[in-house]
Amino acid sequence: MGKQQIRKWYIFLICILFVFSGCAGKDAEFSTGNPGVRVTYFDVGKGDAILIETQGHTVLIDAGYDDTFPVIEGYLKKQGIQKLDYLAITHFDKDHVGGADRIVNNFDIGQVLQPDYESDAGQYLEYCSAMEEKGVQPVSVTEPLQFGLDGAEFYIYPPQKEQYKEEDNDFSLVISMVYREKSFLFAGDCEKERLDELLAQTDFGLSHDVLKVPHHGKKEDNSGEFLAAVSPEAAVITCSEEKPASDKICDMLTGLGAEIYLTADGTVTCLCDGESLQVFISAE
Repeated sequence: MGKQQIRKWYIFLICILFVFSGCAGKDAEFSTGNPGVRVTYFDVGKGDAILIETQGHTVLIDAGYDDTFPVIEGYLKKQGIQKLDYLAITHFDKDHVGGADRIVNNFDIGQVLQPDYESDAGQYLEYCSAMEEKGVQPVSVTEPLQFGLDGAEFYIYPPQKEQYKEEDNDFSLVISMVYREKSFLFAGDCEKERLDELLAQTDFGLSHDVLKVPHHGKKEDNSGEFLAAVSPEAAVITCSEEKPASDKICDMLTGLGAEIYLTADGTVTCLCDGESLQVFISAE
């Protein structure tokens, strides 16, 4: 049995134990009596598409590839979601913005948030065209932005430079969400320069309970320092079997005591009632 297969079986067993044991905490239900947050990390290959549902609002972070749009569309229709209060595009690589034009064309969007730079890539231009046709004016985030939804507090930390060696990835918007006693960090595709910025900044604390691991689990020279600063309870890596996460990143996370969840194994769902977390993987 190969290393990847062993890891899959290990994660499967951990998920079973986590869901059915007492340490998993209470189910987070969406009701008036027990409002909660559901975070869904869709299996869209080595790409990002993450839906946050509060009691009455929705936020989509990135939109995967053009051809993985049906994964997001199917879920939204199943949940009866016709409007996204926020669509946040962390940066303009095709595995993050690829399905954005189809999201804009098929769903009502309250506000679109994006980094302040431009691209000449085809998927980005299709996204811009869809926005123009629908009359949606995006907000280019140049200063830290905060907003709240049903008790969930969002903080968006934009790039601090006008130019990076990694021209797309290091322009990633970084999003922190705090819901009562629990916190989530969505780190886009941040590479070394952007991770250095996060480590140096004092605008918000890096320690979070759940981390969307930067750049699909690619290792950087400062990855160890960054992961230690976040010190997550659970870490989600958006990757695929063909393009898996770095073994060194997984080893670092394991050494920090984090439970690792790979979208290569299926869509990852995290339920949070503000005091406890419940994480599971569902293979479609």
